[in-house]
This record gives sequence, structure tokens and C-alpha cells, in this order.
Amino acid sequence: MAKDKDGKKSKKDQRDKRETNATVLRKAMLERLPRRLSGSAQVTFAAAPSLLDHYVQSLHSIFAQHGRVFNEDETEHLRGILDKKLKEGFAASPYARIVVNFETDPPPKTSLSYRIATIVSTVADEYENWIKTRQPPYFGTHPDAKVMTLAHSLGEPKDTPVLDIGAGTGRNTLPLARAGFPTDAIELAPALAKILREDVEKEKLAARVFEGDALAGAVELPESHYKLVFLAEVIASHIRTVEQVRVLFQGAADALAPGGLLLFNAFLAADGYKPDALVKELSQVFWCNAFTRGEIAHAMQGLPFELLSDESTHDYELEHQPKEGWPPTGWFVDWSKGHDVLDVPAGRSPLELRWLCYRRG
Repeated sequence: MAKDKDGKKSKKDQRDKRETNATVLRKAMLERLPRRLSGSAQVTFAAAPSLLDHYVQSLHSIFAQHGRVFNEDETEHLRGILDKKLKEGFAASPYARIVVNFETDPPPKTSLSYRIATIVSTVADEYENWIKTRQPPYFGTHPDAKVMTLAHSLGEPKDTPVLDIGAGTGRNTLPLARAGFPTDAIELAPALAKILREDVEKEKLAARVFEGDALAGAVELPESHYKLVFLAEVIASHIRTVEQVRVLFQGAADALAPGGLLLFNAFLAADGYKPDALVKELSQVFWCNAFTRGEIAHAMQGLPFELLSDESTHDYELEHQPKEGWPPTGWFVDWSKGHDVLDVPAGRSPLELRWLCYRRG
């Protein structure tokens, strides 16, 4: 090796050690690109706390695509903020969204700034958006066959008062009232209650429409009055806890006359299957709240009810709906079979929408 008189490497030897491998140089140049790369975006997640790790990994990947690779401390800081926002959002509403806005810092910096916010949407908010963005009929053109069959089984319509909890725009309320049943309807969402009230008034039907939250006791109902109380797609879509189910059952017990019927449908887990926290959360996000039969039984404990039937909502309605009434909506079949939350082959979902009917003692 050539050296000068002081023992140092010659300039030629130093030049010979310079990197010239194209692959290595390409990698070195790509590592410099973030200094000239910029971008900004918004990412929105469902507020499901059990997906914290999944969301952190997703954001880590998105940030890396913008040349910003988080170190361990930065990742843990992100995780802490996101964990808090997810829990706060889900506690407020299963329809809450977590919104992450980010932008790269000005070159030549290779850092990134982000903000995480929670947007809470209530049931009323969701339905108001339905009215603005969807075409009616929102829930189908025909009433639930199970509701109508039970109502007619209880005697002369004029002598059979019924209560529709979570009546929506009146898919069941209006046909019942037209058939002569004295019908009361409770609806939480103002946008839906307005449509129902206008139709009742327009047709001059014997139906009363109450706007309010049945869970909060906002509507005062007569005791031991109704022969049928039903909740069609209400527990299935919007009731989050066993305690809330219990409140509804207690209210139904108070409102029903002895011998009266309580009908509701709910997404029940297959026997032997217990939904984990993630399934519970995402079932609420996707409007198909999962319960076990044990949880329903617990909500019924001590109340004067006897179970009369437990059957598939999909199968019953398919068999009894008129041809022109099936399916009720474009989304009903997959939703009722549990496929909105679980993308598994047909017939393999451990969740299914079931009609349950109880008699009050």
C-alpha cells in the first residue's frame, strides 16, 4: 500500500476506497429523499379500543410511507394519545370516529406533526344523516311479518293496544294503526319521529308518537295497558349493555297487561361461543350488537316473563314476507346473518339476528 513519507495513505488509495456500488448508492440516496418529500393527509378510524395495536401499526406504516419512521419513544407517545382517544370515543358512542391529521414538517426536516381528535356521533346524528343521504323507504316497504302475526293473534285489533319502541319512520306503526290497533310509538331520533308524526297526521290514524329515549324514562307510559310491546331491530342495533337491556325489559313488564307479549330481535351468539372484547366493540360499530343467551337471561332475571319462541329473524321473514317485500332492504340479508361485522363464508357466522318472544305472567 502506497504511503507518503509521513506514513499516511496516498490520495489515490483514499479515492480507491470510495463507494461506487450502484445498489449501495441507490439505498443511500433513498435515505436522503425524506429531506425533499412532503405530504399531509387525514385518516379516520372507528373508535374501537381493542384495535389500538392495529391502528398504531397502520399509522406507523402510513408515516413511514412519507419518509417518517418513528422510534420507540415516538411510537409509545402516539400509542398513549390514541389509547386515550379511543377509550373516550367508544365510551361516548359506538359511532364515534378518531380523526388523525398529519403533515410533514418543512424540508430539510424529516419530522412529522400530527393531531388526534374525537368526533362523537349519536344515534340521532346517524339517523339525521340517513335522511339527508339515503332514499326512502329507509327500512323497507313492508312491516315485520313476526310483528303483524303476533298482533293479530291477540284478538280484535280494536281491543289490542300495542307499543312500538324504536319505531323509526313507522314501518310497523303505520300498518298496525291502519289495521285498527291502538298504537303508541316511541322514537329517539327527531328526524325519524318527524316523518312518522307527519304520516300519522296525514292519514288521521289512531296512533300516538312520542319522541324521546325509552332508556332514560323520557316517555311516561300507562301501566299494565298494552297487549304487545315490541322492539324491532332496536336491541339489535343500538342497545349496548346488559344493564340497558334490563331497563327496557323492566319497562316492558310495567307497560304490559298480564298475558301480554314482549317481542324483540337481537344478535345472539351461537351456543358455546362467547364474543371477545373486539367482537363486542365492532358489533356495536357495525350496528349488530352481540349478546349471548346467558346475557339475555340475566337481563330477564326476576321479571315476570316466560320465553315462548326463539327463531331466526332472517328465516322467519323470508318465509312469511310477501314476494315483493323480500328482502326488506339491500343490506338486510348480510346484516341479519352477522356478516356486516364478520366477513366469513355464508352460514359460518357465530352471530345471528333472532326473534325472541316472551309472555308476561
